[in-house]
Amino acid sequence: MMEIPDKIETVVTIREVISPSTCHAALPNGKIIFGFMSKKAKAFPLREGGRVLTQMDVADFSRGEMLEAL
Repeated sequence: MMEIPDKIETVVTIREVISPSTCHAALPNGKIIFGFMSKKAKAFPLREGGRVLTQMDVADFSRGEMLEAL
């Protein structure tokens, strides 16, 4: 039986930086989400227009944990 994943990874484009670790970002389909960095992850600078690898929970497509800048 095929297992259904609980997380997916995608690339988002930063639209608006809110703080050093949060932003509003666009999914490939244009939907805007809240992006955040985990306190455990290595921080990287956020800039408008930047592309970031992001992990999202399949049950909540309104936010995503930003993993690394591309």
